[in-house]
Amino acid sequence: MSANARQKNIVAIDWDAQTLRVVHAGTGKRGVKIDRIFSSRIPESVDTFDPEQMGKHIRQTLDHEGIATRFAIVDVPRDQAILNTLTLPTGQSEALPGMVAIQIAKELPFPVAEAEIDFVVGPTAADAATGDVMVAAVRCEVLKRYEATFAFAGLKLDRIGLRPYASKVAVSALLQHAVPERVLFIDLTPTFMEIDVLRNAALVFSRSASVVMPTEPSAPDTLRIDGADGDSDQVLDLTASGGAAFIDTLLMEVRRSIEAYRAGDPGMSIDHAVVGGDVGVEEALAEGIHKRLSITTELYNPALGFGWEPDEGADASAYAASLGLVLGYGGDAAQDVDFLDPKKTVSVAKRRLRKAPLVAAVGILFVAAASVVVAGMTKPGRDKLARIEREIAELEAQESNYKKFLKLVERIEAFDTKSHVWVDVLHGLVSVMPSNRELIISDMTLTQIEVEKKNAKKGQITLSTRTKASDTPSMFIARLRNFRRDGRTKPRFAVTMGPQTEKKGDLYPYNQKLWISVLDDENRKTSTSKRTATID
Repeated sequence: MSANARQKNIVAIDWDAQTLRVVHAGTGKRGVKIDRIFSSRIPESVDTFDPEQMGKHIRQTLDHEGIATRFAIVDVPRDQAILNTLTLPTGQSEALPGMVAIQIAKELPFPVAEAEIDFVVGPTAADAATGDVMVAAVRCEVLKRYEATFAFAGLKLDRIGLRPYASKVAVSALLQHAVPERVLFIDLTPTFMEIDVLRNAALVFSRSASVVMPTEPSAPDTLRIDGADGDSDQVLDLTASGGAAFIDTLLMEVRRSIEAYRAGDPGMSIDHAVVGGDVGVEEALAEGIHKRLSITTELYNPALGFGWEPDEGADASAYAASLGLVLGYGGDAAQDVDFLDPKKTVSVAKRRLRKAPLVAAVGILFVAAASVVVAGMTKPGRDKLARIEREIAELEAQESNYKKFLKLVERIEAFDTKSHVWVDVLHGLVSVMPSNRELIISDMTLTQIEVEKKNAKKGQITLSTRTKASDTPSMFIARLRNFRRDGRTKPRFAVTMGPQTEKKGDLYPYNQKLWISVLDDENRKTSTSKRTATID
């Protein structure tokens, strides 16, 4: 996003089953200035999943508040997205989108073509060959619903983010003066709770749990919270918040999330917790986390960061996602998720075409000069001949440019008419590849090798891989050799593997290189013969 594009008013919108929240702000070179922050109750007659109904409600709310801003940003809740952590080589940033697309396709419960995918690279040691990459996937139908909702609201979407990343920005801003190493953030809504873990201000874990806020108080009306040592020293009155059973349910989900994160970070401990939301039990939950889990806990109150009074910040306890959207607007795109503008691989063809205009200009000059030569030779005159000779000399001096242009034309023709359809080839390769828990790709090269037969090319894929087990490459090779495309009887791949080396102590200790030849598996018809045969 350009600097000029960021200098404008923006409206960040977030909603749950009952409440619409709006943050109106101005963004520019000096940062973000919050203009207004307000919420409105969503009528029971409005279906929040119906784009027309929800879009018109948003429009009515903005009109009622006198807001005419056209540009909006929104985020997708955690329960509507798939979030997965992959371990990938992070040294080659240009190749990373392609590696992400190949690996995440094996993890999704639906075809990768039906989703929009973006990712964020986590903190990585300077000498590390691989790193964790947080990959987010949202089905296209979900994104289309959001786009249709804002179209009915008369708003232009500038970004569709992911709620945990917006919350991460808000919590990091809250704790910016003393950020603990591991922070737990719990965001409560009437129907679900999002539980995120931040490590060194980076999102490393996120989970959504369905909860139902009780509408009637349940007995008993008090909850005794036990300390970490088993002593009971505080009684909370929960008559107005739905009863002890609801708090117990929330604490159970918090414990589950911590244990799920601990599976990938053994021995870790949560240093601090922040609780946001406005369902009425945030304070009781914060006390429960502090007493039962021995974690220092605070309620989300952004007053200090925006220069508000403490009471104003307390009223914004449920605005972490909305405020995070605004604070992160125009920031580092590499550390955020945007499903409207996800990180993509720049293809070889596009890189070539970017250079084509300059070379094409040289080609036009060549054609024009040749026309001058032809015209000059048809007319007598020493002056004209001298001028033509000078032009010829200038063109000869640029001969290398012409050769480059001709080579480019040849490469484009070869690419268009003789290349393998690499997308299809890679699809077949990925369909038999082990998951990234068993094998990761550290490097991949696609080449085409000329063969003796006229106009024929042989495709070759060179893979540098790392595996957890020594026999995983053999299993992969067997699958490749047995792979057949639909309707084909001939093998698609021939595989050769180089020597395997072992680096003890690594998560993927076994290193090997595979040379995969793409074979011609067409079922060609045999030529007819003068002889005839009888078929029984």
